[in-house]
Amino acid sequence: MTLTNTVPPAQPTDGRPDGSARERREAKARRRRALRRTLAATIVVVVLLGLAGLSWYLVSDVEDLGTQNVAARHLLASSESRVADPATREALAEQIAAADAVLAEPFLTRLTMGTAEVGDALGAASDAVRASMVDLARHEVTAARKSLAAATGRGEKIYAATEGKGADDTVRSSLRAALDTSTAADAAASSAFTGTDLERLGEAEYDLSTKRSVVTAATEAMATAQDAVTCPAPDQVWDPDSGKLQKDQLARIPWAPDFVVRADVLDGLIALDEAYQAEFGTHLTINSAYRSYASQEELYDPSSPIAAPPGCSNHGLGLAVDIGGGVETFDTPQYNWLKTHAEAHGWIHPAFAEPNGRVPEPWHWQSVLARESS
Repeated sequence: MTLTNTVPPAQPTDGRPDGSARERREAKARRRRALRRTLAATIVVVVLLGLAGLSWYLVSDVEDLGTQNVAARHLLASSESRVADPATREALAEQIAAADAVLAEPFLTRLTMGTAEVGDALGAASDAVRASMVDLARHEVTAARKSLAAATGRGEKIYAATEGKGADDTVRSSLRAALDTSTAADAAASSAFTGTDLERLGEAEYDLSTKRSVVTAATEAMATAQDAVTCPAPDQVWDPDSGKLQKDQLARIPWAPDFVVRADVLDGLIALDEAYQAEFGTHLTINSAYRSYASQEELYDPSSPIAAPPGCSNHGLGLAVDIGGGVETFDTPQYNWLKTHAEAHGWIHPAFAEPNGRVPEPWHWQSVLARESS
């Protein structure tokens, strides 16, 4: 009888029907070698990617410093004479030179030294220049506002002083319009002053300066129009302050305390008197000096050219004196001495008062600061 239920032969443990132990070891070794090759390739790729990233970073870093340096050069050029503190531009120039030196180094040197510190210093120096430019722009706006305020103050004074005085109303209206626009310009400048926008600050300064010119021109036009009405003689000049000076603007003449002149011309008059005493042994004889508006009104006679109309006299500005003691006559030793020596001390005999002038007045002498007027 034949048996059909025989036991099948044993199979290899690695799943391959005829594999030996040696073959199993070789297959395992092959897998290990493949793993090592894969790992090595991965490491190479990672290193290459790292180097590429580092190279990109360094190149990008250098490019950033180069761009920053170009901007700094432009800032240095555009800021010339436009900073409050010139030392900030000197510091920026030094940092630009330092950046140039770094950018000129070989690649590997830049790799070890980096550019961050130089870039930070360059940025700080650039910021300092910009801040100094803002400081100067604000200073210029402040100066322009003060200048406009002074022009506006004079304009307002003349506008008020000419009310009802017969000057051209059209000219007064133009002055009023100029004064009103200056107020708006000052308000705009005040707003710009709080910011750091250089362009806006520059526009504010320009607008203020323009408005000052407009106000000044309108004011002078008004003064000229009033002068034409009030002061008939061509050498007389109308001034709203004539005869209306404050006490603190005047000073007593030491040897003639009943008379006062404008304080800033007294020293010259004292020096002239001292020289006169050395020559003639006596003080200058003062017969008239500053006159109030009311005093000029009392003296003025429309039928006589001797006294100027109120508002037209340099006596009213404290810049003129009438001198006696021999000076009141032409061609005396005293008069001739003054003609020779007075100007050295800031006093002159005006053309209108010369022997062939409009009103021959040997006694009338005035400061060189005076406009030629009676």
